[in-house]
Amino acid sequence: NEGIPVAQHLPTWLRYGKRALWILMPTFLHPSSTKVTPKPLHPSAWLDGLRGISALFVVCHHWSLVVMPANMRRGFMTDDYPMFLQLPIIRLTVTGFSAVSVFFVISGYALSYKPAKLAAQTKNVDFLTAVASSVFRRYVRLFLPIMATSFVIACLAYFRLFEVAPVPNQAVVWGRPPVLDTFFDQMKNWCSQFGSLADPISKDIGRGGRFTYDPVLWTIPFEYDGSMLVFLTQIAFYRLRPRIRILFNILIVVYSIHSGYWQYFLFLSGLCIATLHFHAQVKHGAHEPASLTLPLTSTTWTFETFGSSFSPLVAPGRKDIRNKAIQIASFLGALWLLSYPDSTAAIAPGYRTIFTLTPTSYGAEDYRFWVSIAAVWLVFTVDKSPVIQPLFTNRYAQYLGRISYSIYLVHFSMIWLYGIHVIRFFAVVTGSAFEANSASVSWAVSAILATIFFLPVTLSLADFVQRYVDVQSVEFSAWLETKVVSRTK
Repeated sequence: NEGIPVAQHLPTWLRYGKRALWILMPTFLHPSSTKVTPKPLHPSAWLDGLRGISALFVVCHHWSLVVMPANMRRGFMTDDYPMFLQLPIIRLTVTGFSAVSVFFVISGYALSYKPAKLAAQTKNVDFLTAVASSVFRRYVRLFLPIMATSFVIACLAYFRLFEVAPVPNQAVVWGRPPVLDTFFDQMKNWCSQFGSLADPISKDIGRGGRFTYDPVLWTIPFEYDGSMLVFLTQIAFYRLRPRIRILFNILIVVYSIHSGYWQYFLFLSGLCIATLHFHAQVKHGAHEPASLTLPLTSTTWTFETFGSSFSPLVAPGRKDIRNKAIQIASFLGALWLLSYPDSTAAIAPGYRTIFTLTPTSYGAEDYRFWVSIAAVWLVFTVDKSPVIQPLFTNRYAQYLGRISYSIYLVHFSMIWLYGIHVIRFFAVVTGSAFEANSASVSWAVSAILATIFFLPVTLSLADFVQRYVDVQSVEFSAWLETKVVSRTK
């Protein structure tokens, strides 16, 4: 044995370097173990996938505002330069409000999922415990990751890393984080702005738009207030009989959309969809998938038969084909309405008629009414359509869903820190003028190449933030609850 060499440990510097590389490497590049059995998907896993794809579309939307001119936001065939990205359904990839609306419905559904299930099963104590836990943890869940990421942005702003000229003629010129003379003043300004954003009892729901360290977080106050409204509504209607509870949910949803409270309409609609889901499941039995799928038809329509699918005149095989056709048609219809343009809908082919039906309470913001309805239609359809759900339960959509909140938190700063430099580089490579121009082929090539390099880096950073900020925030809120909750019954 004397001639056999002894294995040596890696040098300390190399071990730390390997560890650092592992930390920085996004999880989609980590080698997968064949010994690990994949966890079965949760019945509501499609929610995560839909949320993830919506988050990616939000990134594409804000990126498109940098590399494309303002006419991109118009409806298709409403000017002399129609664009492929303006087409219905295609435009969803670069339409932010549509994705945000879907976000809000998903939040209402996801936050209501467990309480709605327990309410349908009349598990009183478990229901109250679930709602109380959600209320307690929601604030930390939303704002602690923002505190971490915006603090880093404030530090980077102090060192003037955001001081880069925007792309000429871009659709929207985003404001940059402020730069103050001293680091103390920078931190003071950040603390003041973050305190305003994270004020849990502020009545100023538009305060998120004034958070200059990350203005795309205008949605967060809506998210927090909408969450609290969902929890309050669940508690208020919990003791009502199931059919009356559903009726009251529908009434408050109709009131919200008619009165112009589109954001609350979205959250409450998510609650309503979850309530209907478990109501049908309890009434008809979870072992009957047809009771939870489209089409929602029956011999006699009642709240008890809502969600059942019964037609004695259709053969089983033809019935299955018919059901799938209805599910796909409903899905495409929801996507078409979700593509309602931000402007020029009054003259856009396919949307001119419904434009005239917009309630007067929405004024010039007619798109908020129709896109909100479309977002609810979409989530309701996917919930009832097994043939559609695989689009959102595949591993790519699930991965995006896992890092969706982190994507939302990091992508704006990445546009300034990285994206504009990339598009400038490719403009030089292609010989294009550095100006957003929908009529320039060379600029289009530059934008496509820049996107190919921008998105993976942004997703990699979001992956890192998800593992070391977002997950830690969730675990901290759970830990904090266990330390302060009363154990007495």
